[in-house]
Amino acid sequence: MRFFYFILLFFPFLAQAQLPINTSGGAACQEHKAAYFNRITSNPKARVAYAGDPSIDVTYYGLELYLTHTPNYLRGAATVTLKSTAAISSFFLDLNSTTATTGTGLRVDSVKVGNQKISYQHAQNKLTVTPAQPLSTGQALTLLVYYQGVPAGDDSFVFGRHDTTNDPVIWSLSEPYGAPDWFPCKDSPGDKADSSAVRITAPNQFVSVSNGILVSTTSNLDGTRTYHWRNSYPIAQYLISVASTNYERYDTPATLATSGTTLPITHYVYPETLTRVKASLDKTPSMVQLFTNLFGPYPFLREKYGHAQIGRGNGGMEHQTISSMEENAFASDVIAHELAHQWFGDKITCRDWQNIWLNEGFASYAEALYAESANGQAGYQSTMTNFMTRARRARGSIYVQDITNFGNIFSPDRSYAKGAVVLHMLRAVVGQETFFSILRAYAASPTVAYKSAVTEDFQAIAEQVYGQSLNYFFKQWIYGEGYPSYRATVSTNPGTNTVSVRLQQRNAIATNPGSFTMPVQMRIQSAAGDTTVTVFNDQADQTFTLPARGAVTGLLIDPANLILKTVETSTITPITAVNEPLMGNLRVYPNPTAETLTVDFSVYASGPVTLSLTNMLGQRVRTLTESTLGVGDHTRTINLRDLASGRYTLTILQESGQFSRVVLIH
Repeated sequence: MRFFYFILLFFPFLAQAQLPINTSGGAACQEHKAAYFNRITSNPKARVAYAGDPSIDVTYYGLELYLTHTPNYLRGAATVTLKSTAAISSFFLDLNSTTATTGTGLRVDSVKVGNQKISYQHAQNKLTVTPAQPLSTGQALTLLVYYQGVPAGDDSFVFGRHDTTNDPVIWSLSEPYGAPDWFPCKDSPGDKADSSAVRITAPNQFVSVSNGILVSTTSNLDGTRTYHWRNSYPIAQYLISVASTNYERYDTPATLATSGTTLPITHYVYPETLTRVKASLDKTPSMVQLFTNLFGPYPFLREKYGHAQIGRGNGGMEHQTISSMEENAFASDVIAHELAHQWFGDKITCRDWQNIWLNEGFASYAEALYAESANGQAGYQSTMTNFMTRARRARGSIYVQDITNFGNIFSPDRSYAKGAVVLHMLRAVVGQETFFSILRAYAASPTVAYKSAVTEDFQAIAEQVYGQSLNYFFKQWIYGEGYPSYRATVSTNPGTNTVSVRLQQRNAIATNPGSFTMPVQMRIQSAAGDTTVTVFNDQADQTFTLPARGAVTGLLIDPANLILKTVETSTITPITAVNEPLMGNLRVYPNPTAETLTVDFSVYASGPVTLSLTNMLGQRVRTLTESTLGVGDHTRTINLRDLASGRYTLTILQESGQFSRVVLIH
């Protein structure tokens, strides 16, 4: 999504691509945005933290654009339909005004409602409109804004040239704050118009491309040509696009196995580039089918998907139904990234820029899913290993705290890489089948589909599908910072087929949260064979009694690399015989059992005692705590009603030691 000039990790699976580009899809998506930010930080429009006028809801954008290249100029007529969300006498649209220092920017010639001119003021990048009559709550209004000028944004609306042929090219790229550079709008990703249309009139040699379907092409008497594009789906302002040059068109339609529908896939590519990128473009139909299988139907089936080439770099931007791709961006991972945005970013758009991970983290994770499809588990693991390397560099929470800083929004390590790793971890927590059910349910949910979402919307759907709370997961990984660093101490238990594993964790770079709650897989290694067990680690310092096949030779924490973490060396020590009498005086009965469990045990040093029953995930399902028990023999009964059948571990922790027994519930 978007563009940034960014050198990043070259995933091994890209060796299959036709273009030798050392970039990930997410880095390419991020590339142009960083370059753009570097140029606007000193510009007054970097005040961009506001989210448009809250008193209006835009329902339609209709743009008529008259473009010339050399001289660079835009004349526009924008039809904007809106309804008021409150009783108002005036409102504003975002439209960046002419700057005194550069002379660039836009000026408004008139504003009309029907045939009547109405009062307006255009200053400080706001077009304030005063209708002839005040609007009541919910009242609709359609206005027509005539404007012209040279868009001020360096990268939001570009009059450029091809790299090798010097042919003229014009394109737009509005995310996050560039749309007001070239048309009047409500500049908020959460305010989606119900539909849109774009008419582009340019010199005859220009092929002009935009969102949706091509309604008509008209050759005009003055040597210009008009392309009329119409989009019938809800769309955010920053996803409306323009791309115009001497394109060569290349079609790779996809007949989708799930529905039998044929989706037009149309690529508009520089003539000098097409031969070089055809092999990569030919992969697009299979990607559409893959993501249809994983996420649900392609969101814009009535219209199209495709690419429009722009620029000279490695960037991509997921304009709705027509991703803009810079010259070196036609690699498999970039194509996959921008395509996945059609579901996550375009169909469901982040409601505010603080939640940009719902766009970028999801599309980045789709790169790993494509790698998994193309190159199996090795491709997936290679991609995720690279994402984890970058994610460990991330600072701050995935939820963006400061959206006035453009680099914060599109942080490649945090919004892209760590966002992708969060989905990788969620897949491990809930299980593969449930995870993809969650993605499909999210993409189809009427609360967010063709609308906008925040993290809590995705969390609620995930919990509904999973059937359990995931609050701990989202709280720590989206709103917290850092990642855990694990240290394990393994103590062998003589005379038993168990070991005690003390798992300690420290947050590697932050104190929020102080520790992480996660299912942690452990592999106990021995000469007789390995045993892999998953425990539920919800404390910074926690001890687990785990099964072992023989003398323990090693312990691996998270061997499948399911958690963003670091791991310190595990230490293996034997337990001395002091605990053996205690083990001998522990009785649990009946075993197997169903309703209740009786525990006889001895206390050798007066103090607190805790009896806990944990399931195979290491989750505590029963806990009895005695603040003080005297030396001697004791008996306690534990109610087992409502517990599922299976294997459990009873653990007794007291001042003189810790010991366990396996309990079978049927």
